[in-house]
Amino acid sequence: MPLISVSVPTNCRTGPGKIYDRVGALLVGEVAEVVGRNATGNYWYIRNPRQPNGFCWLWGEYATVTGNFAALPVFTPPPTPTPVPNFRAVYASRETCNNRWWVDIRLRNTGGMEFQSISLVVRDLTTDVVVSMSSDVFANVDGCLSTESRDALLPDAIRLVSGPAFTYNPTGHVLRARITLCSGEGQNGMCITKTIKFRVVPGSD
Repeated sequence: MPLISVSVPTNCRTGPGKIYDRVGALLVGEVAEVVGRNATGNYWYIRNPRQPNGFCWLWGEYATVTGNFAALPVFTPPPTPTPVPNFRAVYASRETCNNRWWVDIRLRNTGGMEFQSISLVVRDLTTDVVVSMSSDVFANVDGCLSTESRDALLPDAIRLVSGPAFTYNPTGHVLRARITLCSGEGQNGMCITKTIKFRVVPGSD
């Protein structure tokens, strides 16, 4: 049976590619048994060094295979995992222009799916006033100065998004924001909602 070793520590995954989950690793100086390969020959299907009864896919870039590997079977990789949507949201600051006030929310896409639309409902728990908006762009309004927009929130991207405006100054009030991000425009596709609660403090005036 062919054996494999690596010159650089290499992750071992449930499928041939970084999109698959890591389930082990082959370290320099270790040797593992090879039982198959993918069709393009750049990944090897090996006995998992961390789970003797399990198997995983090892990238061949830093690998050396010894033994008769020409007769190894070609294995069909498992389906790629479906990306899971997720994000984090925190209150960032308060902004104002022309007797209108709004809050900026800092969003970070922590999942594997791109978001293309947003819905934001903000309730002032002090006055029970509710303002809301939805959009196919992620816009950050910098007071009276400028507006910067992005069409999407990509995986691992961080973005400031301005909420809908109040007609009074909510500084010192406690607000609750319900943020819904969706993978499609017009609040379509796969959506996920998060709610945050915070006290408004002075921001950029």
